Amino acid sequence: MDGDRLYQAELPVNVAFILIVCIVYAVWLSNAWIEKYVSNLSRKIHPLIIQFGLSLVAVTIISLLSVLVTGYWLGGPFSYSSQNFLLTSAFGSRINLFLNTLNAIYFFFKKFKAKELEAEKLKTLNANAKLATINNQINPHFFFNNLSALSNLMHEDIEKADLYLLKLSNIYRYILKNNTQELTTLEEELNFLRDYIDLLSMRFQDALIFKKEINSSLLQHQIPPAVLQLLVENVVKHNIFTVQHPMEVSLIIEGEKCIIKNELRKKEDKSYSTGVGIQNIIDRYKFLGKKIEVTQTSDFFQVALPLIDPNENTGSRRRTIDLSAN
Repeated sequence: MDGDRLYQAELPVNVAFILIVCIVYAVWLSNAWIEKYVSNLSRKIHPLIIQFGLSLVAVTIISLLSVLVTGYWLGGPFSYSSQNFLLTSAFGSRINLFLNTLNAIYFFFKKFKAKELEAEKLKTLNANAKLATINNQINPHFFFNNLSALSNLMHEDIEKADLYLLKLSNIYRYILKNNTQELTTLEEELNFLRDYIDLLSMRFQDALIFKKEINSSLLQHQIPPAVLQLLVENVVKHNIFTVQHPMEVSLIIEGEKCIIKNELRKKEDKSYSTGVGIQNIIDRYKFLGKKIEVTQTSDFFQVALPLIDPNENTGSRRRTIDLSAN
């Protein structure tokens, strides 16, 4: 009403109020229509520019219609004149600028949230892809290490080689089944390890001795698939043992930890090592927000793996991990 007071126009308050409400509603309605049907039609021009430009045209039309209609119905100070048209246009433009400012804030806020969600999705996809790469290391690593043993058995004992192949296929089926899984139950992992130990027993007979201390109340806790097999395989790969001097491997489950411990009799030749074993396990636990404990002395080597409560949400924690960390 500043313009009306400036020009000392005597307007009935109730009529002026209804007129103002109608103009505000008309400006809002025209902006809503432009945003819904027109502003996104062009890819070359920013939708906010289209929105504001067309809204100025709409305000001009609304102001003109307002002055014509009120002049026809009410007459007097509401009669059509350039002064009334300019005052109505100025008021409508203020409302239009306010609405477009709010729309711009909402538009950029929505874009920001969409980018934030997209970044989160990309981060999760990146984490899943990296985890899949780590998991896929297990297949060739496990498979090729056993082909050599199978080849030797075929020349020594065909029946034992056939049994070895059967066991190997069962084990490999487990690895393929759990290849895309982050976790499996400790009970399933121990069953898988038992089959793998049967393979080792066929290869090395009494040169390897396995001892187990298992807390049955923790069998439903979870663990990344095939990590126990990797640890036992590392014992075989990096240590010297014979039937006369067997290697003792202990598996202890207590205090929500699974511990693999063995005597340390390092081989001197490390040229064939792929570097997959321990680092693979460290990386897989890193994705779950956990750390393993590696202890090495002159006499023994030990790895303690955290057991994960089945009710624990590792997925949300994994999304917070810095993927660039080594």
